[in-house]
Amino acid sequence: MPRPKLILFDLDGTLYLNGQLFPGVTELIEKLSHSDFQYGFLTNNSTIGPRDYYRKLKGLGLKLRQHNVVTSCEASCLMLHGLGLGPEIYVLGTRKFRHFLASQGFIHSYSQAKALLIGFDTELTYRKLTEATRLVLAGIPIVASHPDPVCPGDLPDAGMLLEYFKAARPGTIIQAIAGKPHRWLVELLEQRFQVRREEIIMVGDRVNTDMRFARNFAMRSILVLNGQPQPDLGEITPDLILPEIGQLAEQYWTLINRW
Repeated sequence: MPRPKLILFDLDGTLYLNGQLFPGVTELIEKLSHSDFQYGFLTNNSTIGPRDYYRKLKGLGLKLRQHNVVTSCEASCLMLHGLGLGPEIYVLGTRKFRHFLASQGFIHSYSQAKALLIGFDTELTYRKLTEATRLVLAGIPIVASHPDPVCPGDLPDAGMLLEYFKAARPGTIIQAIAGKPHRWLVELLEQRFQVRREEIIMVGDRVNTDMRFARNFAMRSILVLNGQPQPDLGEITPDLILPEIGQLAEQYWTLINRW
């Protein structure tokens, strides 16, 4: 494999939990900022846009530019353009998600919707669920920002809604999913950082999204546990498993520089 050029970090559960950085994260990002590696912060969470995540990470004291932040919101736009869906779409998501999509030219509409886009909707109401259900029953194309069934903090996420709509209309097919572990996010990363997928190291805490994302696209992978028991890996084999994220700047720094 070619020498890696970009290190990607998942956020919730990898760099922080409940708004608190894990020990050693600040030092790790500082060290990366003076290295030959590019680095990025990557999340499937579509409740807020990339600018909000930039401000959040900046507020935690991390060194970054907005360029470093990549979200499933941006990948969703690339996916919609790639599939030729819109500009009128029904967005099952938060106001901030809809606002970001509007800034990219997409119009939230029920009566003229060309597709249903499912996100992580922490503002879900019965009315919104009813409108989306009627669109699904009418056979409208369905896409999603990401597939996670549960968000860290044990919150029902977009993947749970996908299963609901599959049950509402048997035979329902999800046309595409933007976030990890799917391809639209990879294409966005390659464009943003001008690297090939084989030149990426994916660092995360989840097997079915972070580690599967790396395996699907021939990236190197680092699974971090941060005090949690090691999950069932199934057929996934991370290149490295770390008990704590802070170790990456210490005893494993030399190793990743030799990859």
